[in-house]
Amino acid sequence: MVVFGMNIDYWCKIDECLLIAETDEIYKKYAGLKYSNKIISNIVELRLKNANLFLELFHDPLDLYVSVATNFVESSTRKLELKLHDLRSRKIKSKKHRFADSNEISWNNWRQYNSQEREDKKRKEVYDEFIFATRYISPIIIKRFKEIKNAYSKINLKDRKGIDLDPLNCYLYNERISYKTLNEFVTNIGDKASKPFKKSLKDISMEILGRNCQYYDDFYFFRNKVYNEFENVFHNINPIKEVKRVLKTMSFKLERISFDSEDRKNKYPSPICFFVQIPNDIRVLYKSESPYFDIQGCFHEFGHAMHASSIDPNLEYRKKYFIAMGISEIFSILLERLTKNENFLKSCLGVKDPKILESIINRNNFMELFFVTFYSANSIMKMAFWKKDLNVDESNKIYSDLVYRFTGIRIPGEYWMLHHILPDSIMYVPSYLLAAVRAKELEVSLQNKFGEKWWLEKEAGSYLKNLMYMGSDLDLSSFSNLDKNLFLKEIVS
Repeated sequence: MVVFGMNIDYWCKIDECLLIAETDEIYKKYAGLKYSNKIISNIVELRLKNANLFLELFHDPLDLYVSVATNFVESSTRKLELKLHDLRSRKIKSKKHRFADSNEISWNNWRQYNSQEREDKKRKEVYDEFIFATRYISPIIIKRFKEIKNAYSKINLKDRKGIDLDPLNCYLYNERISYKTLNEFVTNIGDKASKPFKKSLKDISMEILGRNCQYYDDFYFFRNKVYNEFENVFHNINPIKEVKRVLKTMSFKLERISFDSEDRKNKYPSPICFFVQIPNDIRVLYKSESPYFDIQGCFHEFGHAMHASSIDPNLEYRKKYFIAMGISEIFSILLERLTKNENFLKSCLGVKDPKILESIINRNNFMELFFVTFYSANSIMKMAFWKKDLNVDESNKIYSDLVYRFTGIRIPGEYWMLHHILPDSIMYVPSYLLAAVRAKELEVSLQNKFGEKWWLEKEAGSYLKNLMYMGSDLDLSSFSNLDKNLFLKEIVS
């Protein structure tokens, strides 16, 4: 397509180069390496101008138009995003306690601290300090979100397609799902998981903590704590070597993927994968928390990496980079599922004792229930935030009520601002639930085609690569009906 003498393919090439440069510098920031906010800001300004040019000149293809609109909005608020990142690292710190008697406890190592601290009183005091410190970051979070919504409303003045562009509608368009369907899906899966979770939480808490769960015992604390007794089972396993071995067996190209597991002061606390240049430069960041979670986290991020590194390099720009979040999380969750698979635990991770195996599977089911209930609350809160134009106090109240509704845990509502996704992303969180169901469906499809131990078959790798190869054109209908009951049946006893 050519408009006013400009070729859309040339526009895409320029934007891809800018995106690569921006992602490379942001990767360094998240890695705790030397980086430059000035460089990031300058690149963002160029991307902003380039996106504005597209929105003025082009209105087709529609999926690219919506994606560029979202990128324009994100770029226009990137400075606030960077400010939040820096302010969070400086202000979310403990004044009362230190990590391992030497390092300060900050937002960047909070999860590591919680996985190692044995005294509940100290964890509670750090949690309370962090909740109090959200007052330093809440103005930036709300300001950025308001500017995001305003930026979308300005784009609408140029829109000839009759689409009401706003943060929620653009997410729904990219996921190809209606608000009604998504809201019903999230609410229903959360409600169905709620009762068995609350019962399981009471039993697990008494078993591993000797008391009922308290508000400072969050999802990320439990995902390490519930596996403490199995540390000796997994402590000799190198998660990076293990996941590489699996991918090599299925003939994935690992030379396109780099992995950084060093523990730096300002490194991002959660495992994260950067698609710097698809499919040739994919980078994974990770900080160790506990032996079994390290395995799960590595497999999850390598699932992202195997996906991105398998996309057809000749695809159009939009089909390589603008992939719906509910699709991009499928393969990461699929690979992570291996670490919870009974056959994989026995044959590849060496868990031979039937009692230990049964306990691990029970704990995994508990954490899946926790994931569903917690992320149902996260998802509905974020949808309500955009739908009802909430302020910070309203957001806190709704969030606290939702978490209590689904999990039975009454937490301070400010906690959502300490999450690694909720205060940063425009939406995203419902995509984890969509992808979790689809990953289960894909696993069933793989088992039917290649057997129970499908990860040992090169043909299974070829099947997966053929799905990934298509980028955003991946045909979900080939393996998924979004059957939440298939997923829930596995974890609800």
